[in-house]
Amino acid sequence: MKKAALYILLFAYSTVMLKPVSPYISDAVAHIFYYTQHMATVHYENGKFHVHKEIADNAKKDESSKENPSPKKDNAGNEHIVTQPKDAFHCSQIISYGPSPSSDLINQTTCTDYPPPRPEI
Repeated sequence: MKKAALYILLFAYSTVMLKPVSPYISDAVAHIFYYTQHMATVHYENGKFHVHKEIADNAKKDESSKENPSPKKDNAGNEHIVTQPKDAFHCSQIISYGPSPSSDLINQTTCTDYPPPRPEI
């Protein structure tokens, strides 16, 4: 039963993946096995570019079904960007309310940028 489910999933996946090239495959099969009938019907009505026409029609159909009817929103990014002054958080202190055993260590911060140490050669 597990193998049957796997084969069904594989068939469904391959069908979806081969959908864009299915007009080419069906045209090749028609040219190989039904050449006379294919030339008399399809090529007579649509010409030799019938596959291109069929793919263009499928693309238009898929494109129209994917359109979103909701109105377009201006996504300029202004609502996502928050600007702060350059030194807004540069030298901030942590203030602790209530008793703490190491209150002297909490209120001490450094406001100087120290460069990284140079490697010794």
